[in-house]
Amino acid sequence: MKSKKQKQARRLAAAVLALSLTVSGSAFAEQTGTGSGTTGTSAASTAGNVQRFSDVSPQHWAIKHITKLAAIGIIQGYERAEYRPENSVSQQDVIVMAIRMMGLEKQALENKAETVLPVQVSDYAKPYVAYAFDRGLILTQEEAGDTSSKTAWGSRDATREWVAKLIIRAIGKEDLARQEAASSSMFADAEDMSDWANGYINAAAVLKIVQGFEDNGFHPQGKVTRAQMATFLSRADKELTTRSDRVSIGYVMELTDRKISVLNSQGTTDSYTISTNTVIYNAKDDTRIPLSSIKLTNEVYVVHNQGEALYVELTDDQEQMETYEGTLGQTFLDQMMVSIQQGTQSTLYKLASNVTITDASGRGLSLSSIEPGSILQLKRNMLLKENEISHIIVKQVPLNKTAEGTVLSINLEQKQVTFLEQTSGQKETYSFPVLATVTLPDGTISDLSKLRVGDTVAYTIKSNEAVSITIRKQADVTQSVEGTLESLSNDKKIMTIKKAGGSALGAYFIADNALISIDGLTNASLYDIETGDTLKLDLVNDKVVKVTVTSRSVKQYVFASIVGYDPDRKLLTIEADNGEFGVFRLTDSTAVRIGDATLPVSNFQSMFISNGNNKRKIDLKVSKDKIVQVEMTQYIEGTVAQINSTTNEMTIRTVGGQNLTFKAYASTKVELQNKTNGTLADLKVGDSIRANINLGDQTMISDIVMKKVGVYKVLYTTPSTRQVSVKDENGTLLTFVVDSNDKISNPGKSTNAFEDIQVDEYVKASFNGVTLANVTILNTLRGKVTAVDAALGTITVQDFQGNVQVQPLGSQFTIKLNGTTSAAITSLKPDDRVEVIRDVNDKITIHVATASKRVVSSYMYTVNQLILKPTGNNDKTSYSFFAKAYLHKGNQTVAANAFMENEEVTIYVLDDKIIEIEKP
Repeated sequence: MKSKKQKQARRLAAAVLALSLTVSGSAFAEQTGTGSGTTGTSAASTAGNVQRFSDVSPQHWAIKHITKLAAIGIIQGYERAEYRPENSVSQQDVIVMAIRMMGLEKQALENKAETVLPVQVSDYAKPYVAYAFDRGLILTQEEAGDTSSKTAWGSRDATREWVAKLIIRAIGKEDLARQEAASSSMFADAEDMSDWANGYINAAAVLKIVQGFEDNGFHPQGKVTRAQMATFLSRADKELTTRSDRVSIGYVMELTDRKISVLNSQGTTDSYTISTNTVIYNAKDDTRIPLSSIKLTNEVYVVHNQGEALYVELTDDQEQMETYEGTLGQTFLDQMMVSIQQGTQSTLYKLASNVTITDASGRGLSLSSIEPGSILQLKRNMLLKENEISHIIVKQVPLNKTAEGTVLSINLEQKQVTFLEQTSGQKETYSFPVLATVTLPDGTISDLSKLRVGDTVAYTIKSNEAVSITIRKQADVTQSVEGTLESLSNDKKIMTIKKAGGSALGAYFIADNALISIDGLTNASLYDIETGDTLKLDLVNDKVVKVTVTSRSVKQYVFASIVGYDPDRKLLTIEADNGEFGVFRLTDSTAVRIGDATLPVSNFQSMFISNGNNKRKIDLKVSKDKIVQVEMTQYIEGTVAQINSTTNEMTIRTVGGQNLTFKAYASTKVELQNKTNGTLADLKVGDSIRANINLGDQTMISDIVMKKVGVYKVLYTTPSTRQVSVKDENGTLLTFVVDSNDKISNPGKSTNAFEDIQVDEYVKASFNGVTLANVTILNTLRGKVTAVDAALGTITVQDFQGNVQVQPLGSQFTIKLNGTTSAAITSLKPDDRVEVIRDVNDKITIHVATASKRVVSSYMYTVNQLILKPTGNNDKTSYSFFAKAYLHKGNQTVAANAFMENEEVTIYVLDDKIIEIEKP
């Protein structure tokens, strides 16, 4: 028979436990005390409120998970409403929290207080621990064997590996743990794990319940903090088969600012009130979101108490709705039907008796108030058996207006055109009637076939239709035409060709400064084109901007030997380096050059033909049988094919494919981009060089200059010294001097100056050794992608000045996004921010900016940096700006200091700099 003192002790313990539950206000409050569990202030949520802890800020990395568990009633705090997130959690408290998360507290408390346990725990935890043994969450043979610790089993700090095991068992994933036990550990500190732990830790990592640390370690023997424990349980929740009866999961069937109704998996719909205290999160990124982010039929996780929603989590934003869109033709109120015009077809839709009708902002409307001609979006809830429309959104009432903007897209099949409205900066899509008119810039009336993406227009809308469009400025449209040259006007302004594949003729105006390309001929001009040449014409707005001769090329002979010359017929016989002979004709237009001097053709014989066996070496450019240019060989340009620094011999592969071998003097200097006094040993096979030849002995090299062409990003400029500091695509830094404006090319501008080279822009620079030969300022396109056409291979980009450009990508392009490289146009999408440049080979490279939503902390004027508040992912918090960064609130451009503390913005980052900040 038990003593009277023992019975009194049991009654006292039971009373203390009952008192602690009463004080907490909820049977779900965690007991966090070290003894009886009565210490600490309850954090359990009461109706209409979720506990806020004074030491857990809204920016705390675990705020969502702590808030969620507090709403369910699993955790509580200490005095002064503190949660103490960095305190360690004991083994017994882990079990209490897990049992409550599983919704099994009632069953656990049915265990009698006299339960004999194989381990020592606090009285408040006994029924939970006993139930954990009964359920197999913990096993006697695992827990009762360790007697080395002087601390009671229940009060010991829970380790990370022990918690992983308990959680995996709680969610019924023991089989997964057994499978994962055979796999190697995902973490670098596997040797620190207990023999039994690998499978549980791997399983928890696979299910994304636990994560490692920055050193790729798991720290299995490390303590688990209260913040970590809340996070582990919150993440494991999705795998639970039983939950607290405070939790409802299902689809939103009704939503107002005061009520949410949820259809659960049992087919029951329950409603809960919403108040300003209701906390709403997004499961995707653990961020707080407004109620407006949740749509009908979204999947949600709701924690409720006494009919009130305390915590709502958007777990899947996919709407279970069928959507139809069109123009309202007629409303039949007595039959609850509407007639909707979609293209050329009219369709009747049946409406549900409780159909909800709102405008685009969510304000309620009546069915009778909708005007015919309104653009409607009809939604049918696929979760319901009835095939009726449950929601109507009036996207636009009949609209009549005149506006200006830019054409973003044209769909002739669906008879729709999309404009970027100039004043609002918003996209507007309208259908157009068959008889819509288009007025060209010269006043000519035409049709929609003349309308192009990128055109700047004025447009008139009547009853939501674009009835007339006036083109103010046509967009640049590029195309290519091939054919045979028929004639070229005397003033070289008009070119007529016979188009390929037929006998049709085409006449085209030639743009000023049009490029002429003949293979092998540098700086070709229109005077080098001949009737009968097969041409490829590149046109911009039907004007020739580039002519490429495809039927012939100018052949180059480098280092050829003169065999003989007939001055009467002006025939020159040469022997090429490969042993071939050729006879070519000089004409009055042949350029004869020695060094920098150009001589009359009549001087050729006296200057180039020497007596005896000394055969002069010359360079020739030949088109068919005609010599375009002849000059005394002074240098060889090409790539190093072979080099022997011991014998001072070098073989150079010329542009024309010849391999020429020379000897160098011991004193021959090699000038590199970063070194003036180099030697042959500094060169390697494949280097591009210019070797200067000794005119007295043309088999000897006097000096060598390394040639290099690269695309560089400008870091900063120094106008006083005309220095430009740049970096290449590999991050290598370089500084060079632009000593003359004549070395600067600025396409699209009639003048060129040092000031045109601007920070953050790209330049293409050519070097001869350490000397800058020329620098070309590249036209970089930065802006927002508005359309991607994979079929045509084009993207449409609205730049930061509001101009729209259609950019053909061609067959060779590279897209760089988040450290990866792609050649698939489908990796681009509308609203991407991009930077479009051309590399040294004229291949397009598209850099896609990284976008993220951030909260502003401050702007540092002295260093022109924006400071952002820290995130849970330890993202960078300070950013500099691109020189021409686009900073705006809505459509209004603002200065950097206009973004205030705690404002939420979207930043777009390229090369670790902000190129755009967007504040809605």
